[in-house]
Formats: sequence, C-alpha cells, structure tokens
Amino acid sequence: MNKILLPLTAVALCFTAQQAMAASISGTGNATAKIIAPLTIAAGGTGYSSGNLNFGTMLSSSAHTVTVGTTDNRTGSNNAMLVSDSNTPKSGLFTVTNTETNPVNGTISVDSSTTISNGTTTLNVTGLNASPTGSTSFENGDTEIKVGGQLAVSQNATAGDYTGTYHVTINY
Repeated sequence: MNKILLPLTAVALCFTAQQAMAASISGTGNATAKIIAPLTIAAGGTGYSSGNLNFGTMLSSSAHTVTVGTTDNRTGSNNAMLVSDSNTPKSGLFTVTNTETNPVNGTISVDSSTTISNGTTTLNVTGLNASPTGSTSFENGDTEIKVGGQLAVSQNATAGDYTGTYHVTINY
C-alpha cells in the first residue's frame, strides 16, 4: 500500500505547486530612439570650384618630385622646373557638413597613394595626407579638410593634362 501512496502523493504535490504559480504580473516599458541626419562630404569649398589636388604646371626635362602641402604651398626637388601660370597649385579641398546641433566624432583618412594619367603615361602620387587628420569632432556646420601629396614626374614625361582620383573617408 505504501508503494501506491508514495507516487500518488508526489503527483498531488506537483499539481498543488503548479496551481500556486498560476498567477503572473507584467509591466510596460517604453522603447525610444533618435535618428540624426548623416554627415555629408562634398569636393570643393570656399575659394575652390572642386576638390582637385592640383600640382600646377612643370617641365619634365629631368625626373623630379613636386609636393603640394595642405596649405597650398608647392615645392620641387631634384631640379624640378616649376612654372608659374594660371594653373595655380592647390591642395584638394573637401567640405564635411553636420546639420545636427550636437558634434559628431569621426576619423578622417585619405588614400596613401594614387596614380594620374594623360591616357598614355601614368605618374605616381604618394604621401597623400589630410588636414585635419585622425580623430576629429565635426561641429554643427561645415568642416574643411585639405589634402596634399607628392607627385613623382619621370624624366621626359609625355606632355599633357594628367588626371586621377583619390578618396577621403570619414568613419563615425
């Protein structure tokens, strides 16, 4: 008889325990979010019709390098023959716009190198650099980023207009 009562008692206790836990309560919380407008970046800005990094005009009688800094200064090495004309050397310029009232923190990077070509001859552009660079706080309004670099001109490079592209990236 004890063998039958013990299992029945265990089953009865299970039903009693389940009945005691049949009540529940709940609460309600709010879910919220604020979406802000993304930063925008555009080539050009004050005094610039485009974001072009322009090394200016030069002769190619000897191999040399031409550097344009982020302050628009141009220098040459290895007897570079730099020509002063209407093709004014300029650093590249990009304008980053933040339409929000709060600053947005980001990191600026630029390609380290690129090439430019006139269709038949390719020249290397190295040492691309930005100012500002690295971590930057983009305040409400516009932030200008200037880009400089160094052009390697080969001896007797083919005459012509050379073009190429490079990228400025903002991670935020």
